[in-house]
Amino acid sequence: MSQTTTYNAVGDREDLQNWLTILEPEDTPKTSSFAKTPAPTNRLQEWQADTLAAVDFAGVLEGSDVSAFNNEAANRGRFGNYIQKFRRPWMVSEEQEASDVAGVPSEVAYAKTKAVREVKRSIEAAIGSNNDMQADNGVVPYLTRGLGNWIQTTAQTVNPVPTKFLTPSGNINATSPNTGLTEALFNGVFQSIFTQNGGRRAYDLFAGPSLVTAINTFQRATGDAGQTKTYMVTQDAEKNRIDLDVTIYKGSFHTVTVIPDMFNGLVDGADVTTTTAVQLGRGYIIDQRLVGLGYMIRLGSHELENQGGGRRGFVNATLALVCKNPRGLGKFAPTS
Repeated sequence: MSQTTTYNAVGDREDLQNWLTILEPEDTPKTSSFAKTPAPTNRLQEWQADTLAAVDFAGVLEGSDVSAFNNEAANRGRFGNYIQKFRRPWMVSEEQEASDVAGVPSEVAYAKTKAVREVKRSIEAAIGSNNDMQADNGVVPYLTRGLGNWIQTTAQTVNPVPTKFLTPSGNINATSPNTGLTEALFNGVFQSIFTQNGGRRAYDLFAGPSLVTAINTFQRATGDAGQTKTYMVTQDAEKNRIDLDVTIYKGSFHTVTVIPDMFNGLVDGADVTTTTAVQLGRGYIIDQRLVGLGYMIRLGSHELENQGGGRRGFVNATLALVCKNPRGLGKFAPTS
């Protein structure tokens, strides 16, 4: 018969390995790819846009003089965006700094690096948000207008974009990628953008996971009910693989690079991993010539005076999202 023995394990050492992992979405493709525009020198940075006149090929009578003149600046519009400050403070007590922490050679260095990563995520989320621009009045801070508010058919509340430069309704599609987004609807958005730009362009589509998945299913043959779906590809068999992802999509009116992005359509304070249908299906069609980030203060780390409690500091950046002409951009914006 087996006997139960209780051992005195007081002296057993703990086995704590030097592994410290963080599994959170961190790719910030919009922040990384948008051009750095001239630094704002005021809280409000503005720019101008213009349109061309309607075509005129009615002809001119021989010998006729010029009797009427056009104001070529008549359609010019002026609009802009506020800056926004992003900041993440950190602190490490003296005792914690002196401690031997598994997986963390320097608690201070770790705090600084992590704060930088967190600020970059916040910037990316603000760029992809529905936020409208907001002025600091001593109670609320300056906010920069996000892409969700730039790319819309109606005038914004604050410093509205002139009507002639608003995004046309055809450039926006609200169909859920899970239930109804077809290749025809997808291409229809780019056809609408083509009619505004007057030429075939290259775009980046910063797309949520559901939208990316929907695009991946385009051009697949589906059998009758109950039959297995098939996907036909033509590629070198020696590669020993089947590619099911769509990175670059070429259509009649566009060439678009599909970039997965988890930071679209978020609200302030949201947990990025607690996904919503809005976040998963949101996508921004970006002509990189029409957007940019104007850094008034570049991303940097600052250490403050140690007043006895330990080392402390903060990471911050101040910038404005530049959208030179929303008329040339597009959006996939399902509501469910």
